[in-house]
Amino acid sequence: MRIVIDPQAGPCPGVRRALKMAEENLSKQSELVALGPVIHNQREMNRLVEEGLQTISQESAEDAEDIGHLANRKLLIRTHGITKQLRKKLDAANVQLIDATCSIVRRLQQLVQKHHEQGHQIVIVGKAGHPEVTGLLGYCDNRGIVIESESDLDRIDRSRKVFLLAQTTVDQAKFLHIREKLFSRHPDMIAMNTTCAQINRRHEQMSRFAASVDVVLFVGGKNSSNTAVLHNVCRQANPRSYRIESLADLDSTWLQASDTVGITGGASTPLWQLQQVEDYLEKLAQLG
Repeated sequence: MRIVIDPQAGPCPGVRRALKMAEENLSKQSELVALGPVIHNQREMNRLVEEGLQTISQESAEDAEDIGHLANRKLLIRTHGITKQLRKKLDAANVQLIDATCSIVRRLQQLVQKHHEQGHQIVIVGKAGHPEVTGLLGYCDNRGIVIESESDLDRIDRSRKVFLLAQTTVDQAKFLHIREKLFSRHPDMIAMNTTCAQINRRHEQMSRFAASVDVVLFVGGKNSSNTAVLHNVCRQANPRSYRIESLADLDSTWLQASDTVGITGGASTPLWQLQQVEDYLEKLAQLG
């Protein structure tokens, strides 16, 4: 059995930066509070919890009493960002913010605010309730429209000029399809393809990697939408693609002694988890 770890695997730069900020602050003090999971990977979150990380939900942070408990404590804002309204509340409560908002997301927040102030109707192709989308809506007074599918297009006011953008992790093909449909209704629409360029490239890389091996073991958190999308990319390129969260999910009957096994993961899968699978397979191969 030959085992290959995808050379392009590992968290995206934004997530790596957030993890580094969390680890650096935990190394200096015994605790740190994060506003929601820093990464959609439960095993990695468990590791950070053992180092002293605590998490609270955005709903809790919106509550005045809970914000009071955070006074003079350090609060990590994850890559998705937060609404400007919540940021003002936290600042007023003397919460020490460690801002790990992705630089791309921060730029989108500024664009949403700019076009909202210019009177444009903000339309976001994304998932309602996703923390990035929630944060973006906060920059247009929560008056934006979230488009999850073509059936949502009728919610857009045809009498108003539209500014269209995408949640960064949305599939680019989906965004382009929605954009094409909207242009027929709003020819003067301003549209920006704000899907993450790195994620788009990752889809192409993932497809090539999956096709280059006999079997793919895709390691990722069960609650990560990015993991689900990328695993589907693998399956389209290689039907023998299996998704696992830990070694407990791995079924040895998926593998044959003559196989080249590729190990990869999503944007929320740290490299140590891929290396753990590699170590396990090497021991399995030695046992014959």
